[in-house]
Amino acid sequence: MATTDIVTIESVRLACGIADTADDLWLGGVIAAVSEAIEAVTGRWFAPRSATYYFDATGDPYTLEVPQGVVSLSYLGYATSDQPDGGTGTYTAITAYYLDPPAQDRRAGAPATRITLSQTGGVQFPWGWTVKRGIKATGVFGAASPRVSQIATAAIIRAYRARSSGGADYAIIGPDGGMKILRDFAPAELAELRDMFGVPTVG
Repeated sequence: MATTDIVTIESVRLACGIADTADDLWLGGVIAAVSEAIEAVTGRWFAPRSATYYFDATGDPYTLEVPQGVVSLSYLGYATSDQPDGGTGTYTAITAYYLDPPAQDRRAGAPATRITLSQTGGVQFPWGWTVKRGIKATGVFGAASPRVSQIATAAIIRAYRARSSGGADYAIIGPDGGMKILRDFAPAELAELRDMFGVPTVG
């Protein structure tokens, strides 16, 4: 199972009524494709990643947007000059920060989508769009959603049934690298993913 897979092969086997591992290679490919499609449609991560990411300076000295979602941080740091890729830069730790919006203002189980610094903490993010890789964050990014897992599983079941009945395998639209959508999603499910779970758009 890849770290970006929203559901497991074991759970899909159970949902499809598959008793052996003969189709595991095919199932693994469909799970990866469905997971990629959901994250492309929503702009969010539903398979949590424990990792370190580096962000460029933004236009706000106190707020860093993390639309993919952030559950927890073990380290947050900043630099006032450009830092190299690969984690070899030098950062100053930040300890006074919040994960926003507050838990009570989020959907149950949903992650925070921005990191906010205390304005009384005496520290600012590098800002003005000038510093490359000036923010370092280590933690858990993205969060599982029971409903999104249901939608993913339903799409995989449709693909499996179509294959079992002699239909064509799953197909992804968008070979140019743009948004990829599987035909095995019901239109109502795609609308729900965009409207209920997607990153809000402006304008």
